[in-house]
Amino acid sequence: MTDPHQNLFDPAVNTEYMPSQSVPNAREYFGAWARDSAALREQHPPQELAYGHGEHERLDVFEPVGEARATLLFIHGGYWKAFYKDHFSYVGAPLLREGVRVAVMSYDLAPGVTLRQIVRQAREAASLVAQSYPGPLFVSGHSAGGHLTAMIHCTDWPAEGLPAPQLAGSIGISGLYDLLPLRLTELQPDLNLSEDEARALSPISHPPTSPAPFIVAVGALESKSFHDQSGKLTAAWPTVASPPNDLPGRHHFDAPDDLLTLLQPLLDRLNPEPLDP
Repeated sequence: MTDPHQNLFDPAVNTEYMPSQSVPNAREYFGAWARDSAALREQHPPQELAYGHGEHERLDVFEPVGEARATLLFIHGGYWKAFYKDHFSYVGAPLLREGVRVAVMSYDLAPGVTLRQIVRQAREAASLVAQSYPGPLFVSGHSAGGHLTAMIHCTDWPAEGLPAPQLAGSIGISGLYDLLPLRLTELQPDLNLSEDEARALSPISHPPTSPAPFIVAVGALESKSFHDQSGKLTAAWPTVASPPNDLPGRHHFDAPDDLLTLLQPLLDRLNPEPLDP
């Protein structure tokens, strides 16, 4: 049966969720991500790790000098329909200097696959990283990657048939935790979410299954709806989610630059200082 809400479109809601239309020179950020990421891969070649059999079920793993203090899995944004891991290697540069191993994942994109399949891929990647690299594991993601980070944090691992990672903490930057509004945007033709699917794939619909802290962050200059999304997760997950961190001076596309600042308190809980090379 056709969903009667399938083709609704609300221009006001759409504007709230399209930062590329409101951030000046947004595409320049995309180019900078690619350039900085290529530079890091040239200076610090990663190991590619497969977490599945598909072409894009791959991770780039960057090792720090010396023994790693922890591992961080980073999940990129792009509304589940743009970019791959090669655009986001750049997030690893400051983390490597702090002795953190960084794994940056790709996943298949909508509309070629469903959002439910992408969530499954994120969970498979997190499970494999935990098995491959013993020690503290953090997961972080930006925008759509923030959504996938939260979906990892509320996974029923036995139901998924996957070994459960023991998370040391998660960080959602400009994340999307209630997907219902996205059905009213230009994303809907690619995501093709029914109301039931939007609820089922919203992290706020599920309790966290890890007791580890979930750091909620959003750029201070972002739209009200992105701030509301962060507030909803904090309200839904009071036992693990922090009050939203408003990142001063940050908009949607430079908010990931504060990843190390957000991670540092979690690292400090592990070791007061990075290990010497």
